[in-house]
Amino acid sequence: MNTFQKRILLLSVLFLAILTLAACGGGEGKSSKSANEIEIVYKAPDESFESWMKEAKEQFEAENEGVTVKITPIDSNEGDYPNKTILMMRSADTAPDIVMEDSEGLKPNAAAGYLAPITDKLEEWEDWDHFYEAVKDGVTGEDGEFYGVPISTDVRGLWYNKTVLEKAGIETPWNPESWDDVLAAAEAIKDDVEVPIWMNSGKAMGEGTTMQTFLMLLNGTDSDLYNEDTGKWVVSSEGFLDSLKFIDHVYQNDLGPSLSWGITGQAGAKVSTELMPKGEVGIALDGNWMSGNWQESGNSPWPEWEDHIDITAMPTMDGQGDGKVTVSGGWTLAIPEKAANKDLAFEFIKTATSKDNLRYGTALTPRKDIAELDDYQQMTYQQKITEFLEFTTYRPTYDEYPMVSSNIQKAVEAVTTGTLTPEEALEQFKKDVNRDVGEDKTEEE
Repeated sequence: MNTFQKRILLLSVLFLAILTLAACGGGEGKSSKSANEIEIVYKAPDESFESWMKEAKEQFEAENEGVTVKITPIDSNEGDYPNKTILMMRSADTAPDIVMEDSEGLKPNAAAGYLAPITDKLEEWEDWDHFYEAVKDGVTGEDGEFYGVPISTDVRGLWYNKTVLEKAGIETPWNPESWDDVLAAAEAIKDDVEVPIWMNSGKAMGEGTTMQTFLMLLNGTDSDLYNEDTGKWVVSSEGFLDSLKFIDHVYQNDLGPSLSWGITGQAGAKVSTELMPKGEVGIALDGNWMSGNWQESGNSPWPEWEDHIDITAMPTMDGQGDGKVTVSGGWTLAIPEKAANKDLAFEFIKTATSKDNLRYGTALTPRKDIAELDDYQQMTYQQKITEFLEFTTYRPTYDEYPMVSSNIQKAVEAVTTGTLTPEEALEQFKKDVNRDVGEDKTEEE
């Protein structure tokens, strides 16, 4: 049984359980909700989201007499939350009016009919023009319709130790223009640090290996993972091979971490909370959230981190295209297709995501006008990092993506450990994806 079949079986079992509870009086159905009540569900625990929603609820109810906003937490981990919300959205009796939706699941859930298109509503909302165009791609379905409003986003880039690079004679601020520049810098600092360049490179890191490492490379080539024109997965391409060769170069030349810990699930934490504060990492290909570890409230407070660490964009392979690349994810507010009060729900979303209200922790804002505010720009490197949104890309999160991503992680780890050459890993990836999604859904470049 493959991953997709297992997920369908799990969803069916959970759905039957929910129907059984409802039949036994285990929960109040949506049919009892008035036309002036909306319900929002979100993944708990999330204190920032809950606090933000309560403030938006208070304002919205004050401005709309007789309206009630219900905020419902769903206690679950990252893997279970999507399944639980899908089960709720499958029935008009349980569908909320607004769902906190990961951008990764938005496209397949829209295609499956769980989410309502809101393009017409957004086109009439003046604030929509203030959202980054690239971020809008993350809430666009296969049919070109918009299915959500972004509430947060993120990017990936190259964190680097200024002190280490300067000692090796590399000028800072550092702005590499090609992969060769990145590798040359790693070579230059090889004898000065324990880890010249850090990348997620194991199956244990899951999507981190796909998104933070592989897609940051592949998207900097002239190849794609998914052909939007044909609707097929590209299982063999020059760019895919070049990406694996970059990873192979790092590990074959001792530029990466020790394999004794470097491909474990705890490797990322070791790098960010232990080795980087010690000055033992030269370059780290990772997300904008990394510096959160070094704040006073972080996992590894490091008051002097700004004196040593900076960030720059990952260059494309040869400086082609925009010359820079990043990949984004983030959360959205979406309206289920079977929601009882769609119009009222959208009005609440407008209130919650307005310029005055949309503050979501330290995550990057999806709104250009918020990014221009002084208090936003005062956060270290926040303005620089937010500018990455001008050239960001999103994952091709179609139904088969989880299986394709899993096979990417397998290929990356095989190259990292030297189990397979890049050419062999590419061939294995092709076989695996053809098996998992069907040859009729794949193509070669």
